[in-house]
Amino acid sequence: MKKFIILLILAILVAVILWTLKITFISQSGSGIVKQFDIKEGVGVHQISHDLKKAKLIDSSFVFETYLWFIHGGNKILAGQHSINDKWSARTLCRALITGSDLENETTIKILEGWDLRDIADYFEKQGIAKQEDFYDIVGTPTINYDLNKSLEKPVDFSTTYPILSAKPKNYSYEGFLFPDTYRIFKNSSVKVVVEKMISNFQKKISSQMISDMNAAGRNLYDVITLASIIEKEEKSLEDKKIVAGIYYNRLKIGMALQADPTVNYITGKQSGGPSQVDLESKNLYNTYKYRGLPPGPICNPGLDSIMAAIYPTKSSYLYFYNGPDGKLYSAKTLEEHNNNIWLHH
Repeated sequence: MKKFIILLILAILVAVILWTLKITFISQSGSGIVKQFDIKEGVGVHQISHDLKKAKLIDSSFVFETYLWFIHGGNKILAGQHSINDKWSARTLCRALITGSDLENETTIKILEGWDLRDIADYFEKQGIAKQEDFYDIVGTPTINYDLNKSLEKPVDFSTTYPILSAKPKNYSYEGFLFPDTYRIFKNSSVKVVVEKMISNFQKKISSQMISDMNAAGRNLYDVITLASIIEKEEKSLEDKKIVAGIYYNRLKIGMALQADPTVNYITGKQSGGPSQVDLESKNLYNTYKYRGLPPGPICNPGLDSIMAAIYPTKSSYLYFYNGPDGKLYSAKTLEEHNNNIWLHH
């Protein structure tokens, strides 16, 4: 009798193990029906597991949650409306929930580092997200000072929702605060929702330590993002970005004009090449050849490297730099040295 009980227990254990392996790696007991399953932002794994079980999309909440824990996927599940086959194994289901491969009503957009509002507006229109004018209604138009243009409606104020925006003047656009990244959005999302997603991401990227460090250096976030946006347009590597940040701070310290070509191109909308002599005569305040100090605001949406460079610049006594056609950065302390660099490396 005792031997029979032991064998029975072993048989049950083997059956449980086989069943667990089956639903984890092969298939669950569904009939192959695809069901829509909605996951809202901020919902925890246990609630998702409970809802999946209730919808008869998983055989075991325990197996589902255990497998998620095993692959460290608990905080990676994407919100949205998922299309789920009720026969999927726990592994297949978890992979779909994490990668979003089953999100038929979602799409991916990619905002590149260094894009300005014009670039994003053009991209959104081509992607069918919003017309350019509708986008500008939300975020504002580049270079416009709304305090000087009372007939124009100011950009939507998101500062009560996102405290990071307290550093941004309300009379200028959201240039610089739409963090460049890859985003998953609903295909029918409003442009306002997409913009908020980008601002929210920006807020997450700027840590309290970064704020503390820039304050300790006597800088504020708006000025840092403004400088970071210029650096973004000037350099590619983090090392070079930090060197150029230091050079620009040296210029600001002694009241020397930044003379940054990208700020003039921001006025004209040029995508490449240096500004013309006519461009350099522009009386727009973004012209850092004519006006000393930083421009009124950012000229693009910088990536994290550029922001970090503006917070943690490389200290030096350089005042000039030249980006050679060989891809190298040449720094100089005097105008004579700078001109020599250009002559040697042009």
